[in-house]
Amino acid sequence: MHIPDAYLSPATEAVAFGVMVPIWTIAARKTVRELSSRQAPLLSIGAAFCFAIQMFNIPAVGGTTAHALGATLLAILVGPWAALLGMTLTLAIQALLFGDGGILSLGANSFDMAFVATFVGYGVFKALSGKETNEGIRRIVAGGVGAYAGTVTASLSAGVFLGIQPLIAHDAAGHALYCPFGLNVSVPAMVMSHLLVAGPAEAIITVATLAYLFRSFPELVASKARPKIGTSLRIARSLVWVLILTPLGLIASGSAFGEWELSELKNLVGYEPAGIAQAHQLVHPLLPDYGFAGLEGNAWAIVGYLASAFVGCCVVALFTRAVVRRPKVDSVEIVLPHSPSNKMPAWMTKPNPALSAATQTRSPWLENTILRMRATVAKTVAAEAIARSPGALQSIHPLAKTVGFLSALIATGLTHSILALTLMISAVLVLAQMSSVPIKSFTARVLGSVMFFGIVVALPLTFQSVTSGSIAVNIFGMVLSTTGLKAALMILLRLACGISLAMLWNLTTRWHQLLRSLHSLGVPHFFLTTATLTYRYIFVTMETLAEMVEARTSRQVGAYDKKHARTYAGAGTAILFAKSLAFTEEMHLAMVSRSFEAFPKTPKRSAWRLSDLCAMLAGLLTLAVVVLHGSFHAF
Repeated sequence: MHIPDAYLSPATEAVAFGVMVPIWTIAARKTVRELSSRQAPLLSIGAAFCFAIQMFNIPAVGGTTAHALGATLLAILVGPWAALLGMTLTLAIQALLFGDGGILSLGANSFDMAFVATFVGYGVFKALSGKETNEGIRRIVAGGVGAYAGTVTASLSAGVFLGIQPLIAHDAAGHALYCPFGLNVSVPAMVMSHLLVAGPAEAIITVATLAYLFRSFPELVASKARPKIGTSLRIARSLVWVLILTPLGLIASGSAFGEWELSELKNLVGYEPAGIAQAHQLVHPLLPDYGFAGLEGNAWAIVGYLASAFVGCCVVALFTRAVVRRPKVDSVEIVLPHSPSNKMPAWMTKPNPALSAATQTRSPWLENTILRMRATVAKTVAAEAIARSPGALQSIHPLAKTVGFLSALIATGLTHSILALTLMISAVLVLAQMSSVPIKSFTARVLGSVMFFGIVVALPLTFQSVTSGSIAVNIFGMVLSTTGLKAALMILLRLACGISLAMLWNLTTRWHQLLRSLHSLGVPHFFLTTATLTYRYIFVTMETLAEMVEARTSRQVGAYDKKHARTYAGAGTAILFAKSLAFTEEMHLAMVSRSFEAFPKTPKRSAWRLSDLCAMLAGLLTLAVVVLHGSFHAF
């Protein structure tokens, strides 16, 4: 439904812009006046979600493709006028960064997908849902019907835009200058594909999303949602899983109706429309067609699609948030009974003035971070909550698990295949889900470690000199080589795979069992003693640091400035370092005096089972496949 440039005549594009400019003006005024401060992040996340679902192409009738819009869903959450702005920004960024839709045809595309789809879908939803006191199931079904109606009506509007072009712009021979298909072809083609394919998909997505949001975030049931603090962040985390699945949109092949290349169009009608043939590309997209220009292959297509999804969603969310950067602040209206002025002073009917920026206390970010770290370390190190819980990996013999994970780690270091590393990371996530490991926190810790340790090494590789056989890609004036991009991607994937394997192994294995299995494999006693000291010492250090923070906070009166914060941080670091050295020596002497042997003497586990043997063989088989694959390539 994204109409490219040159498929519409300049007169049509001008009329479309002329119609949309006052609509955009009204939408901007109403959004700033009516959108609350808590809805603003929801609008940006909703616009990003609309961008993401539009990347899922679905096979349609006649060998074409179609996609959902998400306009009605966004209107239900934040209102139709705010949804219109969010959809417009989404369409603009799609055209500028990815070449999806035209710059000159932005007015027509906005009329179809931002105005018609939004208001028709929202109008049907309001007509069917009734009052706000109705049960959630009625609102969900009404949202699905409204989304279906809005998508089909928008396709009808787009078909009319395309179908009138042969009537208003043609040469002396009767050949169309722009879109060559008349209303008898464009309207049925557009409407049927959305009536049978895109419309049902839109309804299913809307119903499923509303059911999830209403169940997980009941405060969104109201027509004018006032989300709780933190709701937008939790919804944004759920959006990440949608972005990971966007490469499924590559399965559908073929172009959408009205979005053909010039060569395809010539094969369809037998001639090249003069207006389309003479069109010039106004901008050079950063990621044309949601991929890297000059890079071919399924692996690069998937990587490019994922990169486009994440970049597009982030840009859409940031731009949408910037447009409504001054939304209406939620306030509580003070309603007082009427009384004579001589009994009620005027100042008592007014709210207290807001504190100035100079007198407001800043959020203690450092203290909160330290306290959260202590809670995480206490849960991971001291409690071993995940290792004690039932799960697939927890039931495997520690020695078999250790052999399997070590083999997989060696295979990670030896493999040179992006696909193999991707499959291994996917397998780790599946095993984590089967082993009661919180996927969100696990993924966040892995990604944080990869970005912290790997980006410094991977980023310079992308700008290495272009060698023979390497394709150069120019992005914002910087020359990137395919060899450097592949090397950087390989480092990041290898680091992510290794960290995720080691973290999953540690989380699902009791510490004394892990040490015993390493001892059975011949790891030196000194190394195990050092690891145990480090393991116990991390928890004690974090406890000491948290106690220092709590002691300082309890003695601090009022807000503190940056100078005092730096002074305290420097003095606290020196004290903590001195205590660390003294505590390490005392702990080591105490352990040696008690003949500590790196791990407690606990009863050994029973004989191996078939599942233990299969787990160990899985890791060994992964290593064997990687080694054999490298050997075959060597010959």
